[in-house]
Amino acid sequence: MRKKNRFIVACQGILSVFQTEQNFRIHLFAFVAAISFGFVFQISKMEWIAVLSCSFLVLICEIFNTAIEKLCNHVSPQYDVHIGKVKDISAAAVFISAILSLVIGIIVFIPYFIKWYCDLA
Repeated sequence: MRKKNRFIVACQGILSVFQTEQNFRIHLFAFVAAISFGFVFQISKMEWIAVLSCSFLVLICEIFNTAIEKLCNHVSPQYDVHIGKVKDISAAAVFISAILSLVIGIIVFIPYFIKWYCDLA
């Protein structure tokens, strides 16, 4: 029996999350928007580091959240208050990372939007 290529398996995992998780697609859309704004506004290297770090953090948290939820559903198909808490905590990690990304996005992009607006006037 041959081992599967780990890169291929990882890509299949990303594809699975993309196909099954609406929140992942929403976060991915926000990621693409942030990257697009970064190119349009020609943000600095440090701003790129902040935007990319936060954006990837949200996607990573969403992937872990999905994995934890699927594992919990497999281990305990019936409702269990303790499993519910685990899922809530996992979702909280995504929520906190999304808040961080929003705050960093505001800090980085608002000055560019203000300058762009003022240049139009």
